[in-house]
Amino acid sequence: MEVQVAPDALTTLIQLSELSNAAQPGRHQGVAEGGGERFYFCGRGCLLDFQDEPARFLDAGFQPSGM
Repeated sequence: MEVQVAPDALTTLIQLSELSNAAQPGRHQGVAEGGGERFYFCGRGCLLDFQDEPARFLDAGFQPSGM
């Protein structure tokens, strides 16, 4: 899925120091910003799910379901 990177997009900023898998090779990455990474989302539900468990979604082995 493509997500538009725009000023009015749904986003969250994750501080890398808070991620247990921050140094994991092949993990999903966002846009670097101020010591963290900004992630963009297609909808509010996806954003809220990500905010609840960012390490789960960023894991290199994560496979989305229901898409």
